[in-house]
Amino acid sequence: MDLIIRSAAVHDGTGAPATITDVGVAAGRIAAIGDLSNTAAGEVIDGTGLVLAPGFIDMHSHSDWVLPQPHHGAVLAPLLEQGITTIVGGNCGSSPAPILPNREGRVRNVGRMLHDEALEYDWSDMASFLDLLERQGVAVNLAQLVGHGTIRSGIMDKVDEAADGAQTAAMTDAVREALDGGAMGLSTGLGYAPGVFSDREELVAVSAPLKERGGLYTSHARSYVAVSSRSDPDATPSNIRALDETAAVHRAHGVKVQHSHLIFVGDATWPTTDAALEHLDRLAEDVDIACDAFPYVGGNTTLVVFMPPWSLTRLSEAVTDPDLRAKAKASLERQQATFGMCWDDTQIMWVPDRTKARYEGMTVAEIAAERGENATETYLDLIAELGGRTRIINWNYSGRDDEESSLRKVLKHPRTCFETDTILTGQGFDNPASYGTFPRILGRYVRELGLFSLEEAIHRMTGMSAERMNIADRGRIDVGLAADLVLFDAATVGDNTTRKAPDRSPSGIELVVLNGTVVVRAGRFDVNARAGSVLRLQRGRVAA
Repeated sequence: MDLIIRSAAVHDGTGAPATITDVGVAAGRIAAIGDLSNTAAGEVIDGTGLVLAPGFIDMHSHSDWVLPQPHHGAVLAPLLEQGITTIVGGNCGSSPAPILPNREGRVRNVGRMLHDEALEYDWSDMASFLDLLERQGVAVNLAQLVGHGTIRSGIMDKVDEAADGAQTAAMTDAVREALDGGAMGLSTGLGYAPGVFSDREELVAVSAPLKERGGLYTSHARSYVAVSSRSDPDATPSNIRALDETAAVHRAHGVKVQHSHLIFVGDATWPTTDAALEHLDRLAEDVDIACDAFPYVGGNTTLVVFMPPWSLTRLSEAVTDPDLRAKAKASLERQQATFGMCWDDTQIMWVPDRTKARYEGMTVAEIAAERGENATETYLDLIAELGGRTRIINWNYSGRDDEESSLRKVLKHPRTCFETDTILTGQGFDNPASYGTFPRILGRYVRELGLFSLEEAIHRMTGMSAERMNIADRGRIDVGLAADLVLFDAATVGDNTTRKAPDRSPSGIELVVLNGTVVVRAGRFDVNARAGSVLRLQRGRVAA
């Protein structure tokens, strides 16, 4: 054996109870499970008193934009150090590939918010992007989605218009080509431009290749707030209708669908949590649907996320023209009142103009108080001053501060996988999810609160996630599977971040093994390690 981990409590990722046993690794694979006391190995690790689990799978990542950077290991170290061995990239409709002719500028514009070093963009289609990553090596396994928004931006001259038949057909062909190039599925970002301008008919059409190729559909939904029809106050809230839109792709094509980062934005939306989860259960009776969530009441997004759709393709004008600005302000103030949101919740994370980095870590309300201005006016001014690519973290997702009953219901739901949904670039104010997501689940929600068992938590962050993503050889500890492993102390594992100190390393992660190579020891990642694999879709199964 190359490596033996002895006498650990092995949780195999299926949800079964742990077994105290040895696990042997050879040639990047799990070679033996059982009593290996008489077996020699290049390295032997004593796992007595510790838990051995499959490597954690981050179901929703944006770090695919960082992987082309030569020094990406230093940036992504916090992911490995919390036990993540596989990330699912290309989420929210945004992927680095394909870059369609004459559209490189549009891809670069999105990417500038998601990576910190200049990229050469030495690729065109999905196949060449994944080939590039394989040649230079990756610090973590990557399962890549193709972004509907990236494709729509490449096909449409005017992204704020409805697609015609020829444009829809061209998008469908581009999705098919990306799947054939190795993408494991299609993601949409229906709360952002250009996805917000697409209709259900378009989504069903462009997702048709998923049935042909066996791919998965994931969706940043059209709504995470509870809006009812003005003409019918008793109508189903918009965030529940959004679940139906995700389910529509399964109903059309019979493919797996994943409702990305199920959150409930604003105080007024939290009470719809039970109804939404009950609706998810009803859908699951005949739809292959699940969701994912992060274990925080805050999540990162863009500064312009609150702006009305009409303004997204004319932001500069919307915040400077007096009439349009007044219209935008009125819309924002209605949002604040309707959804129970406040500018104290909106914290600046990263500013493209580094001369204005002093705003990082401050809330819009704090900046407004410093200026002696109205907070909504300040928000509009910040869009003009800092730019639409500025990142924020919003602290009213499924709770606020210690009020997190909505969040706990989502995390406890058996169809919830786990994710970071973090934008980790090495610059700016960090999202605590970059450092603490999986240790927080294991520490706070398993050990301290008893929200679910350790077996269930590990299953949902490993075996269940691999099954949702059609990753055949990871997510479980079994002979012949890839040796992605995490050794941790169940008594001490935990998240040490705070809202004002979000970059603190977690506790209790002792060892991380990636494709048979030890890459994390005593909680520290070897930033030069390139032991990851690029996973590619092969007719419904993902293979390295």
